Amino acid sequence: MGAAPFIIDTVKRELVQFNKRDNIIPFADLKEEEGYYSAKFDKSRNKISSEWPESGKHDDHILNVIIPAPVLDAPGSLTPEFIQDLNSLSQHKEWGFYLAGHDTTLRLSGKLPHIDLAGTDFTIDWRLRELRETELPWKNISLRDMEMSDSGEEYLCFYHTETHELFDVNENLFELPENVVVLEIPYEVKLDPVAVARQYGIGETDLLFEHPFQMNLSAKVTPLSETNLSRFIEENIQRRDNATDNAGRTPKRGR
Repeated sequence: MGAAPFIIDTVKRELVQFNKRDNIIPFADLKEEEGYYSAKFDKSRNKISSEWPESGKHDDHILNVIIPAPVLDAPGSLTPEFIQDLNSLSQHKEWGFYLAGHDTTLRLSGKLPHIDLAGTDFTIDWRLRELRETELPWKNISLRDMEMSDSGEEYLCFYHTETHELFDVNENLFELPENVVVLEIPYEVKLDPVAVARQYGIGETDLLFEHPFQMNLSAKVTPLSETNLSRFIEENIQRRDNATDNAGRTPKRGR
């Protein structure tokens, strides 16, 4: 609810803030209607509010929440498909909640996602626009140094699988470099939709309806032999050979 993740405790019948366990909302504090619960949720304090905005005024801190009864009474019975449907309904009907899985809850509580780059784990930090090698966090790759694909949905780069760094392909390349591949890395809204939402000042879960959060991602890896770099090298070799042939010819003297 709002920007705060809560755990549903069906035994004690209470909501417990995931990253602040002393903040507890008993189900009894919610208004029980036929088939659903409702409440005014104060986003500034992450608590139920008994205060109503003055007539004709809108309070950005107060969130109107409507929660279907099965979400609180029997969350274990909800199938992934039903959860997806409930999230869609919550978005379109403005019910004010998002049902998150464990990984999404961890992300909302501050844990950063990860991505596998050709066998090496990197931590995604969209705020700094970088990927940090998880075991060696002082080593990082800047997303600002990568190109975007024509579709705008992937970052592209040459990557050295031994040094775990970006590889700079210069114009005078005459053979395929060893241990270098092309990576396709999902763009930011797929890398970390929570961080992107924070960047644009919208609700932290607003992008999750269309772009579900994934804690662990993998970049697509393409060998250089399957790219246009081979043709580029062939053209370089041809130009070099032509230049050598031209340099070796003795010019004819005029009479």
